[in-house]
Amino acid sequence: MTGGVVLVTGASGVVGTAVLRELSGYSVLAGVHRRLPAGTDAMIRLDLSAPLLGLDPVAYQRLCAEVDVIVHSAAIVNFSADQAEVDLINIEGLGRVIELAAEADALLVHVSTAYVSRYGKAGGGAQRGTDKPAARTDEYVASKYLGEQMVRDSGIDAVIVRPSVVIGDSRSGEIRQAQAVHTLAEYLIRGQLPFLPAHPGSYLDLIPQDVVAQGVRAVIDAGLRKGEFWLTAGEAAMPAERFLELVADEATRLGRAVGKGRLADPGIVDRLVRPAFSDVVPKDDLARLDSAVAVCGLVIITDLLPTSFGLLPGGPAALSAAQVEQAWRISLRRLIPSLSPELS
Repeated sequence: MTGGVVLVTGASGVVGTAVLRELSGYSVLAGVHRRLPAGTDAMIRLDLSAPLLGLDPVAYQRLCAEVDVIVHSAAIVNFSADQAEVDLINIEGLGRVIELAAEADALLVHVSTAYVSRYGKAGGGAQRGTDKPAARTDEYVASKYLGEQMVRDSGIDAVIVRPSVVIGDSRSGEIRQAQAVHTLAEYLIRGQLPFLPAHPGSYLDLIPQDVVAQGVRAVIDAGLRKGEFWLTAGEAAMPAERFLELVADEATRLGRAVGKGRLADPGIVDRLVRPAFSDVVPKDDLARLDSAVAVCGLVIITDLLPTSFGLLPGGPAALSAAQVEQAWRISLRRLIPSLSPELS
């Protein structure tokens, strides 16, 4: 496909902003709810929680007549959101986007997550006993898994893409909003996380946002009307031990001496920390630890994810471990100076 009108939902989010930059040659319509992406001329305000996406009937029909492709990247990715919040956007909102695609006879490129592979498996997600909400990753995964089922059952032309852990641009480290993996790095650098809840021999699958966007563009350029593609590092996923080494190395390089860090069995929190220290450890610290356990239970994997890079027509080549490491270093170099003045 060449030319055409591409609507990007969630255009002010991490994946959405990266996709916008990658779509030169197309007429692009940025679908936003509140925030306007910088440098975007054509913008439409959409409300995924409302009938007709919050548009009046005339504007909705005009959109249906105009759009050729919908890249649906809008989603609730806040792991502290409750089930109702998640379902309102990730399930009900997706249903409205599917209806739009059907009425417009447009291709839907649905941005899911590689961690649908975790659906139904143990590994974090429940809210703990602290007053402060901890991460509940199971609800997010369930919503994305069910969302894929909705897309497959819809009968429309649709492609599903599954990014793994999205980090900053591979060249600049730029990212619209820090992700959970950046928060883990911040906790480690600040000394607020005593260990990384992960088993030896596990991995983090990190993928730069521009590479994800190139994968999405490849789907559109190739004129694909169906298929499921993994936008992941695959065999180049980073060992958890190396993740810790790079966080310490880059922090030290930028003026903050940080110990290498260590891995510990995630179960140690419930078996040891909570029974022994819950009466003396501040509740915010326990909530932080609970959230780290839940997030790591989702994004730290023991089995490598598949990847479609190198196989996707016109898409990026499969990444090497060295490329993933360099991209993570660049992300850290952008993150670390922002943490506090002494890190500048």
